[in-house]
Amino acid sequence: MIAISALFEHPSQCLDFSLLRNTSAPEHVLNQNQQDALAWYARSISGIHSQIERGCADPYIALVSCVLFICIETSQGRMEEALELFRQGVSLILDLHMQISLGQVSASKRIFLESTIIPQFVRLGTMALAIAGVQASAVFALAETRSRPTFPSIDCARSAITVLSAEAMLFNREASDYLKGVQGDSAVSPGMFERQEDLLTRLDHWREAYISFCHSHDAEGSTPEKTESILLAYYAASYIYVAGCLTRRESIYNTYHKKFEMIVDQATLSLNALAGPKGVQPPFTFEMSIGLPLSLVALKCREPILRRKALGLLRRAPPMQGFFKCTPMALLIENLMMLEEGYTLALRGPSDLLGNGNIGDQSSAPVSTTEQQGAKVTSIPTSIPEEARICFYGVFRPSNGLPPSIKEEDFARYNCGPDQLFLEIARNRYDGPSNTWYPVHEVLPLGG
Repeated sequence: MIAISALFEHPSQCLDFSLLRNTSAPEHVLNQNQQDALAWYARSISGIHSQIERGCADPYIALVSCVLFICIETSQGRMEEALELFRQGVSLILDLHMQISLGQVSASKRIFLESTIIPQFVRLGTMALAIAGVQASAVFALAETRSRPTFPSIDCARSAITVLSAEAMLFNREASDYLKGVQGDSAVSPGMFERQEDLLTRLDHWREAYISFCHSHDAEGSTPEKTESILLAYYAASYIYVAGCLTRRESIYNTYHKKFEMIVDQATLSLNALAGPKGVQPPFTFEMSIGLPLSLVALKCREPILRRKALGLLRRAPPMQGFFKCTPMALLIENLMMLEEGYTLALRGPSDLLGNGNIGDQSSAPVSTTEQQGAKVTSIPTSIPEEARICFYGVFRPSNGLPPSIKEEDFARYNCGPDQLFLEIARNRYDGPSNTWYPVHEVLPLGG
């Protein structure tokens, strides 16, 4: 706890993309407070390891320590180390759950595990799904998934939307892989649509139950504003993840403008409630926060004013939110947005533009000088056509290894060093004879 407090007051954060740490960059020089915090952390880890080696470690104390250690690692942006600790914690949870099933655990410890530890790891596991390549955790199998007509507490509502959010993100991933193997949207199987409809129905049932809970507890004022805002934002984001994933057409997301607005409105409330003196945000949050829903808006909403508002809020938010890093995500989204607007100008020419001076809050406007086809984007299209929308993206650094779909010749022409970040993107193209859309891939340096 001393280490967490010290790092909260004196943060030292790695702002690289998760799992893409620049290992050749010079080590960050720590000040004395940060050195002291990490010394306390090292002593704590050493103490737990010593107990484990002697066979006298209390597994429940070890689990609580694991949560604290994950907090320390994520607060520094060290996601690789945090994910390894998370996996170790899940392994211990599964062992203890097996002991419970055999009747070898007291009632008090069972309640502690099921009501406190497992929900915490489920929330962490849900946030971890935002990192490409991270698989679903086995801890999800222990989460309560049955529908409730009502919620007796805000914790029950939070647990339910956490599980639904994880299911939504996993279904979105599965659908993306599925669409690569079928010939056009018309070839999607009825079974996939049935699963989509089931998830959307369960999300709507959650919202109805949550509204009922709020109405019955309004007089008590027992729900913190930031908690309520985050839950509603995750509901809207999960709905969009599911509803838009069974088509290659990015224009499907035009349908969900109201839900994009809902996320931005709730994010504004959440960040205002979280802000300290003079509106300053904390350097990190350990719980689910607003970064992931905001990134969805900034990626998929192509209305320029709302999109830039979401991006501005993402920049304002705590840079570390559990396993989610806001700072590199904001950089990525800004580059994708500028590319889409550059492609639009190339397709349409200088018409149907919204000048920068009319965009609203300039604090949320992009600050990079991303260039497309040799010309800076100085005006903003009011809409983005399907052909200009990026339907897939991936980030890689050659020194960290290449994705399976990338060969060295794909980026060699840029003459960049091995530590340069690259974007792999795809845009849709329409094929008239077959009446289908197909992706066209490109590799570009990531600016910023």
